[in-house]
Amino acid sequence: MATEVKICAPGGRGFVFPATESEQTWEVMFRAVLYLVALLYTFLGVSIVADKFVTAIETITSSKRRVLQSATGRVITVSVWNGTVANLTLMALGSSSPEILLSVIEIIGNDFFSGSLGPGTIVGSAAFNLFVIVGVCVVAVPAGETRKIKEIGVYKMTAVFSIFAYIWLVVIVKINSVNVVETWEALATLGLAPVFILASYLTDIGWWSGKPKVPIIEKPLALCPESQRTVPFRLEGEFRVSAGAGRTVWRPRGPASEESSSTPTDTPCDVLWQEFFDPGVITDRNGLPYHIDAGIFTFSEDTWDVSSGLEKRELLVPVFRKNGTDGVVSCKYRTEGRSAVAGYDFIDSQGELKFAPGQTDAVVALELLPKRLGEASDQFQLILEDPEGGAVFNPNHDGSPDRAILTLTIHNENDEMTQNSASLQLSQFLDKAVNMDQWRLGTRTWYEDVVSAITDVTEEGERATCFDWFMHLISIPWKLAFALLVPPPVYLGGWLCFSMSLVAIGGVTCIVMDFAELFGCVAGIEDSITAFTIVAMGTSMPDLFASKQAACADAYADASIVNVTGSNSVNVFLGIGLPWAIAAIYWQAAGPSDEWKNKYEGKYPSSSFIVEGDDLVFSVAVFTLAACAGLGVLWLRRSRLGGELGGPVGLKYLSG
Repeated sequence: MATEVKICAPGGRGFVFPATESEQTWEVMFRAVLYLVALLYTFLGVSIVADKFVTAIETITSSKRRVLQSATGRVITVSVWNGTVANLTLMALGSSSPEILLSVIEIIGNDFFSGSLGPGTIVGSAAFNLFVIVGVCVVAVPAGETRKIKEIGVYKMTAVFSIFAYIWLVVIVKINSVNVVETWEALATLGLAPVFILASYLTDIGWWSGKPKVPIIEKPLALCPESQRTVPFRLEGEFRVSAGAGRTVWRPRGPASEESSSTPTDTPCDVLWQEFFDPGVITDRNGLPYHIDAGIFTFSEDTWDVSSGLEKRELLVPVFRKNGTDGVVSCKYRTEGRSAVAGYDFIDSQGELKFAPGQTDAVVALELLPKRLGEASDQFQLILEDPEGGAVFNPNHDGSPDRAILTLTIHNENDEMTQNSASLQLSQFLDKAVNMDQWRLGTRTWYEDVVSAITDVTEEGERATCFDWFMHLISIPWKLAFALLVPPPVYLGGWLCFSMSLVAIGGVTCIVMDFAELFGCVAGIEDSITAFTIVAMGTSMPDLFASKQAACADAYADASIVNVTGSNSVNVFLGIGLPWAIAAIYWQAAGPSDEWKNKYEGKYPSSSFIVEGDDLVFSVAVFTLAACAGLGVLWLRRSRLGGELGGPVGLKYLSG
């Protein structure tokens, strides 16, 4: 029987390292220290590229669209991604991608034989997530404050699956078919991922409780095609007011006349609606006015059509306070681009509106930037949020109980010139297809990322310490490499950044595997121990800092706890289910190789995927018992202290 050459012995090789054959002759203690330091340094690279990966995921999951709600006839803005589905798919993938890719790469690198690094890292990471990260979050909450889980139903579902996932591993490795992972078992493990996501989604919408939230019946809306707009936008009479060289502002006039009293929905697509008026008393579906003493914040309408030409313009947007004017109230406002790009189509703006007692209106000033000839129409939104003083937002307009949204479509007033020029029509077609302003922003941002990778030591405005300079200098190679390789999330809605980040994480994971195996080999430590401790801790450190920050900043504990239980489940279903399914299918299709026969012939069924998992089962059993105890502590904290995180100083340190 041929003896497998160890990675640290002469002739041993990993994916990238050892770099030279001469390494094998170096002194053992020196090599152990060198490989450990190199392993820790690769964790720094994982952390840096994981930040880019999470940024891409946040861009993807924050995407919104305008839809027609058939039940009410209103056009509203909704998130493309359900929050729970986003957390358990892309967000979980973002936090677990190093562990998942480590398992997949290990299986492929081992010629589809099972290894110890991948499963060991996943179990170790689960333990670190539940015990260390949650424990740190418990004590990180400021003294005297508590945080509790808001979506308790989703938490219970993810907690049950996080325990079941590891029990399932014991069943398929040691109970159903000892040390043999059959193809159906591996596929079932992988298939539990969508089952888990679906079950959590149904919990989120209230399906299990019998009181489901009514889903929005959506019909996506698009911008009105320029080819259908035959009447150019013009400002007339009281609407046009000179405001200095190169500037035009729109000011509100009185109530609309009878001749112009039609609503925007009655107006043909080629007529641009520019008039706004006092919306009057806000009523419910039965025509009865809402009684809110502090008032209701509202726009005149929740959609506006405006135009821009070759010069920049200022747009004054009135915000009304209806149905009550008692006390001092306020709300914050900000702009958010849809197809329009801040800095290219409009100036990004944010601030606060304050209303004195009896005050019924205020104005937000926005600035529209010039539109080039042939540039397509774009949309952006003005969002009101964070009301204070008892005021609320208009429930009949776009938005939600915690925000009001005005969608502004910026038309190009020089479209008549575009119709007479083939080159301008081509330019307009390209702008509609790929949004040229977004590509310009992406190119500029990419350049700035490369420069900041070298020049930025700390966040803007912070004074750099000696430690900051040390960390900056040692991380420059990683920062610069990923700044060049991974584009900013502006391109393609974040998907290009997502894909390239995944490639980069895969590359760094190969290096992590090499150094973890080299360190364990020269130090005489089993791969499973190295994986369960050092590798698991190193790949989970970014999650620790993110969860601690969320525990301090968020009003609820969901981001600190539910993400942990959800991520632990996804780790098993994808991080073990995917590589084991690949290996099981491979051996079923390829048949036993000579190496397989040398290892397993006569012991196990031919062409089987073998996982001799005594160490894995022991680790899983210990983790499962400890996890049940840990979840029990969280339940006691919620029932006795009113929240899973925080509480009295003594008790939070004792239970954390």
